[in-house]
Amino acid sequence: MTLLRSMAIAVMLVAAIASAKEIPDVAVVDQSGRPLHFYRDLIAQKVVVVAFFFTQCQGTCSIVAYTLDHLQTALGDRLGRDVSLISVSIDPKHDTPAALAEWGKRHRVKPGWTLVTGDQDAMNRLSRAFTSDNARPGLHSIIVYIGNDRTGEWIRDTGSAKTEHYLEVLARMSK
Repeated sequence: MTLLRSMAIAVMLVAAIASAKEIPDVAVVDQSGRPLHFYRDLIAQKVVVVAFFFTQCQGTCSIVAYTLDHLQTALGDRLGRDVSLISVSIDPKHDTPAALAEWGKRHRVKPGWTLVTGDQDAMNRLSRAFTSDNARPGLHSIIVYIGNDRTGEWIRDTGSAKTEHYLEVLARMSK
């Protein structure tokens, strides 16, 4: 790993959010059309990796999808049991459950990796809770949010590191 990349990852980790996030329990729907409550059903008492994306993105969303695809493979049977992956749409106008399901097929999404969308207000509330900005297709970056709701620890991390990096972070956060 290059020194510059190592420094960038270190800066992201230093920017850890030590206290519990205020995560809204908004109504969302997953890639199969199943209604969920974001906090109660997907975050509460779990270790999670959250990323924001939109299905029509041709840029950075693909990098994070690649990262999460490799992470889900590395987690194996721990995916969905010990660690859950959650991708949140920032384009609810276009990202219907059917669009999420198609995107999920292209990116080999397995059980334990949930793709969600909802109405614009709900997606804005979720986006603001993590990024401090409203949900919109132009708002996206190569960032993931890794959290342990049981301990209240959250970090903001690069979404383009090697799989081993995330496995180490998740191991530390799962203690």
